[in-house]
Amino acid sequence: MKTLIYNEIRIFFSKRNIGIFIIGCLSMIVIFCFYFVPEHNNYISSQVHYYEQMVTSDATRSKIITEQINRMKQIGEDTEKLEKSRDFWQADLENCRLVSYNLEHENASNIAKAMIKRDKLLQKVIDEGGDLSSYSIMLRNDKRDLKNRIKLQDMYMKNQFYDFVYEKMPTAYYMLSNFFVFGGIPIIVILACVILSNFDCWSKDFESNTYKLLFTMTGSRAKIYLSRTIVTSIATMIMSLMMISILFVLGYFAYGLGDEVFVIVKNTFVPISIWCMNNLMITIVLLAFLSTMIQVLSLLTKNSGISLLVPCLCLLVLLTDINLFSSIFLINPLILWIIILSIVIIHFCMVKYLERIDLNGAN
Repeated sequence: MKTLIYNEIRIFFSKRNIGIFIIGCLSMIVIFCFYFVPEHNNYISSQVHYYEQMVTSDATRSKIITEQINRMKQIGEDTEKLEKSRDFWQADLENCRLVSYNLEHENASNIAKAMIKRDKLLQKVIDEGGDLSSYSIMLRNDKRDLKNRIKLQDMYMKNQFYDFVYEKMPTAYYMLSNFFVFGGIPIIVILACVILSNFDCWSKDFESNTYKLLFTMTGSRAKIYLSRTIVTSIATMIMSLMMISILFVLGYFAYGLGDEVFVIVKNTFVPISIWCMNNLMITIVLLAFLSTMIQVLSLLTKNSGISLLVPCLCLLVLLTDINLFSSIFLINPLILWIIILSIVIIHFCMVKYLERIDLNGAN
């Protein structure tokens, strides 16, 4: 068995697979330097621009509403609602000025105070049953998101953590969490590397007719299958985890650990470290399942072209369906155990299938 495993290690770590791994690692460095860092820098500049626009917009709104109030007072109409609206926009104007000023001076604590004051001002309007049509520009998603955002901000403020105002900061944990966000570029690169390093796991032997020599080696076909499966699966996991760790390390040295952040899961706040570790375990199981399915496809089709094309098409479908991609990381523990059990069953079935293959006909 040791000889078989050593032989499979030598076969798996071919020049092609080593090249794929190196390209994958370099891709992670390029993605970090030329995608995540600029995205963070662009976010800050876009926020400065946004609050500058809001200052102008709020000033205009306040002026128009004040003129309406003066006209209505002249004819004796009730101006209470308009006065509330004017007071809101004037207060928002001051908050936006504070955020804009402190963004330019990179004062995170003052930005945080002004942002939460602004959100609570809007929450007050909602609690009083105000018409939200005038405030839609401030509701980034919906009322529930606003409440959760305020709760999260209060928690950060109590713990004197203010860097939450600089969203998309590529810290170590932010980089790790990006793997679990639909459409994340790093996980696409990793999936591509897994496919390219596994697609001809068995088919190359059938296409080159070396399978006859392989199956006449010392040891049963079950041992040959298990040695190849163990080496291929473990090597794939190690390569994937090393590529993930590159982004984690880059984020750590450039922007810090970023473990003060919390993630909202089912209306509860979970530390990003725990959330990432949980999703990392799911990722490992899913990568093992993907590796298994590619190997099975390679064995059943005995054709490298088909075993490459099918996973690539599946990946393309996955990327074009945002809901499908995002739902992958909502797997509950029961489904996860079912996937693990299915991996074991699939390998058992493949061992039985391999034992029935005719060396003369390969059927």
